[in-house]
Amino acid sequence: MERIAEKEPVNEAAVVTAAKMDEAFLENNGSVTDILDMTNEAPVAGNWKVWMPELQSKLRRRQYINYAQDLMRLAGDCDNIDLLADDAESRLMQLRSCRKTKTEGDRTASFGRIIEMLEKAHQGDGLIGLPSGYQDLDKILCGLRGGQLITIASRPGMGKSALACNIAIQLGYMREIPVGAFSLEMSMDELNARMLASISEVNLQAFVSKEYGTERRKKAMADLAANMPKLVKAPIYIEPRTDITINQIRAEARRMVRNHNVGILFVDYLQLVGGSGNRNGNRVTEVGQISRGLKSMAMELDVPVVALAQLNRQVENDGNRAPRLADLRESGAIEADSDVVMFIWVESYDFAEGGRLLTRIEVAKNRAGRSGNFHLCFNRDYSRFEDWRDHQDLIEKYEQAAEQAKNKKKFGRKTKL
Repeated sequence: MERIAEKEPVNEAAVVTAAKMDEAFLENNGSVTDILDMTNEAPVAGNWKVWMPELQSKLRRRQYINYAQDLMRLAGDCDNIDLLADDAESRLMQLRSCRKTKTEGDRTASFGRIIEMLEKAHQGDGLIGLPSGYQDLDKILCGLRGGQLITIASRPGMGKSALACNIAIQLGYMREIPVGAFSLEMSMDELNARMLASISEVNLQAFVSKEYGTERRKKAMADLAANMPKLVKAPIYIEPRTDITINQIRAEARRMVRNHNVGILFVDYLQLVGGSGNRNGNRVTEVGQISRGLKSMAMELDVPVVALAQLNRQVENDGNRAPRLADLRESGAIEADSDVVMFIWVESYDFAEGGRLLTRIEVAKNRAGRSGNFHLCFNRDYSRFEDWRDHQDLIEKYEQAAEQAKNKKKFGRKTKL
């Protein structure tokens, strides 16, 4: 080989020609077939496709060996077993999906995904993520995207859980996209009953308290029975636990994605999630760990994570103003870790009719685009948020009040004499 390399490039033809002229090779009964076999079996650039599967298999085996050795070492000197379990599951999931731990070779793949996203946006309907089911929200966010932490915040009773349920119904029930949900406030029965009533347009409170007449109750029963089979089959996976920690949520979320190919996750609500156990009595630090854990989970699993959150009580004592990012309860880390923060608030309870209430959705932070606001009608009878375009009577009330306030401000000033 060295003699050939000194004179010409090393290739199959040059090796065969040189072998025929080599006396030592011929004296040892060498043949052209032997040379060809040796050439084919040699791991050279020309036959890299033959060797690549075996090399990849050996690489993965070595990674699993290193993983097992690290786990044994860490388990022998571990103060927090939950943190160890979370890290172990995260690394194991990366190994299973053959994800690289280094980023040197990831830039080409990243630009490939960017081109794919741009082509989808060019040819599609303006969405590059999952649809929320609300036209104005999708226009601002361009869809719910993988890797995003989306925080929906309000004071109690404003409809956070209802809005999350509505989005889950849109995806899981209407589009059959697998949905995962962690409920720390309501049981599975409560959530399923709420979704079934929302889909069937039945006021559960009126039904249970027998405010409905006989005919209305019969129709409600028929509607509930008709919609139940499809809801039962819908790929909506609920984990109702009141004592779950962020590490347990991440572990269960990995299983949901692995076993059911879940495309979006909901957490209701963030401030009820338990921390890692090392908070040292500092609730602000603990909530920061939780929000950071949810963001890391979204990026690791490449799915959008929708987390519900409470606002400080101070917002109720500060006039009828729109909530601000500073109103997020217990930690500024929620604002920092979230890609999207939106608030649900009511400007005035005068804009209501029966069980319907005009509410405003304020997108206060959008890391990938602009902020904005829009109206939704909260149909409290059915625990459902509906497009304002279907409730023009409430919009007319709002516009008339806005016009009156504008005129009062313009002409209501006293003239100085």
